[in-house]
Amino acid sequence: MGGSTVSETQGEAGLERPFNLIIAGVGGQGNVLAIRLLGSALLAQGYEVAVGEVYGLAQRGGSVASHLRFWKGAPRPPKVPEGQLDILLGFEPLEALRLLTQYGNPGTAVLVNADPVLPIGALLGKFDYPDVSKLLERMRGLAQPVVTVDAGSVSRELGVPQAMNTVMVGALAGSELLPISAADLEAQIDLLMNERVRNVNHEAFAAGVRAAVKAAD
Repeated sequence: MGGSTVSETQGEAGLERPFNLIIAGVGGQGNVLAIRLLGSALLAQGYEVAVGEVYGLAQRGGSVASHLRFWKGAPRPPKVPEGQLDILLGFEPLEALRLLTQYGNPGTAVLVNADPVLPIGALLGKFDYPDVSKLLERMRGLAQPVVTVDAGSVSRELGVPQAMNTVMVGALAGSELLPISAADLEAQIDLLMNERVRNVNHEAFAAGVRAAVKAAD
């Protein structure tokens, strides 16, 4: 997979500037757990990490943007500057496009779950949700590469739709855009998750890795 990689932004002493990632989703999709997995794995490998959350409506289905920046060196603010996004991990396609428009640039790498979550207004018939293929086409006009992951379908096949976020984290690990290995990330599942859900999340993570590898072929 192409796009910005850490090796392109680091010098001999480490990252020359913070590497910027945003998870775009809506309430209930598991942004908080996903950002904890990523942040904890990066901290364990010696990076400085800053995390910030930006919420829309404070309810299930409202916009959630999780900012993560990591680097080597002096403290940095947690919010990604506009136009400086390296990776967009999109849990929801319309939210992904919205944040890509604000924070992205032509070199931003996008991994997006193509399953939409309809806002309450669309569910009530007050407005139409855009065609997903058109949302993806618009993203490809703003950034490259844009890779779709069937994370919603995969998590439903596992019988745990809530594991969509772990599928997407696995896809990010498989993309090799980060300076840490898939094993580094997967280890955090055992550290941060309840024993009852660990096995299915390991399965979800592995499925995400496979999806990213397949997309790169």
